[in-house]
Amino acid sequence: MKRVLLLVVDALTGPLLLQELDNGRYPHFNMLRQAGVVREQCLSIFPSITHAALSSIVTGKYPADHGVVGSHWFNLKEEKVVYFSGSFGMMLQMGVGNFFREFLLDLNNDYLQAPTIFQVLERDGRKTACLNFPLYRGDVPHQVNMPLLLQWLPGLPASTTLMGPQILLLGDVLANAADLEIAATYTGVTNWFGFTDQNTSDLLQQLAAKDEFPDFTLAYFPDNDETSHRNGPVYAHQQLGHLDEALERLFTLYGGLESFLEQFMVVITGDHSQSATLAEANEEKIDLIQVLSEAQLAKAGQPWQDTDDIMPCPNLRAAQLYFRKTDREWVASICQSLLNDERIDQLIYRAGLFDEGEGYVVRNSNGRLHFWRAAEREAMAADHYGNSWAWEGDLAVVDGRVHHHLITFPDYPNAFERLAGALDCACSGHLWMTAKIGHEFVVPGVTPFPGGGSHASLHRLDSQPPLFVAGAPPHLTIPEQPRIIDVFGICQACLQTAEPA
Repeated sequence: MKRVLLLVVDALTGPLLLQELDNGRYPHFNMLRQAGVVREQCLSIFPSITHAALSSIVTGKYPADHGVVGSHWFNLKEEKVVYFSGSFGMMLQMGVGNFFREFLLDLNNDYLQAPTIFQVLERDGRKTACLNFPLYRGDVPHQVNMPLLLQWLPGLPASTTLMGPQILLLGDVLANAADLEIAATYTGVTNWFGFTDQNTSDLLQQLAAKDEFPDFTLAYFPDNDETSHRNGPVYAHQQLGHLDEALERLFTLYGGLESFLEQFMVVITGDHSQSATLAEANEEKIDLIQVLSEAQLAKAGQPWQDTDDIMPCPNLRAAQLYFRKTDREWVASICQSLLNDERIDQLIYRAGLFDEGEGYVVRNSNGRLHFWRAAEREAMAADHYGNSWAWEGDLAVVDGRVHHHLITFPDYPNAFERLAGALDCACSGHLWMTAKIGHEFVVPGVTPFPGGGSHASLHRLDSQPPLFVAGAPPHLTIPEQPRIIDVFGICQACLQTAEPA
């Protein structure tokens, strides 16, 4: 039986990568394209942002089922802000030690509500490995001694136990697998404590050199996201030579691509894509404090104060608002203030919260759409994934188009299913909003990326990582229009011997 190697490259954008391949760059990516199956668009979830999307890859589920509804949200029941990001201002507001505690422990132990692929496969008798992927939960205890610098941070335990797969390597936090004689080499504060492409690549090469890959290995490459944020997605996809070289070394250690694919199925995808942002900072950012000047907004990263009306949770090009009160007249005035800002694309909420009905509502400055899941006999159309839907209002709000009872959404792909997958999450905000291309939402402490790239909205430019699959067994069929939630099933199906997927 073949082993499975899943490589996740943060912010990998299908059209941009394939353009580079067509221009003759990255020959080893091109070798995989010729040897296997490539889909230019493997749809991300909504919000198309890292922690929620990585959770969907590792669980095969939407936020409604796995519980991670963004990189920044608010737990209304516990009145607790949850924030995962590299924004240094927000880290300082939360306390750096508390930030690392949530990132390393709470994300996997508390917030993630669905079994991971590591748990599912190992409970079925397989052996799995995780290399630098932040959603690592498994059933095997790993004792951690934090690096000295992290021990100095208030709120972070100096020693703790992480539950992960049989092989778990996480930067400096878990830097070696003694039984395999494998150890991280690119670590320390100058290397982001080992959470870098260079360290992930080195760990892969060590596993390959000893042929110690288990049945399933998930390796994570985070650097492309930061490069894209700072310099833009086009530039970032011209800087992937190190990943192509990593593939070359991997193939060489197994005697070439053909020999490698005789032993492995390799899957490469991303969690989301990125779109370019405007260069002028004051034009690029949507300051929620200014837009909602009639309300008192809570300080980001901090609990409610007595005078606060709204808890804002921006997630780059999407944002959630949690309301202290849901008086319909007051909420209507808030919505109108947002719709008056020409940089805001859509307002999104569950029907019944601010108006009548079941299902979901999307509004923009030109119209309103109310949609809901429907029994097949009552449906107005179905999507590519077998979901049946009905609606009233203006489909143009999500670029919906119906042909022969099939509904598609060219600019906001798979809009209905993706929106439901976020809004049905127990921790979802009362009101979601998305920004038009080029813009991001900010509050004090949140860093925007003018002149670079960003993501998180429903728009296709934020939502189209590619999917490469090579070495797939004959019984496995790759979907024509895959989603990142399908990657779990593709990997699992390769390790099954009888039933087709």
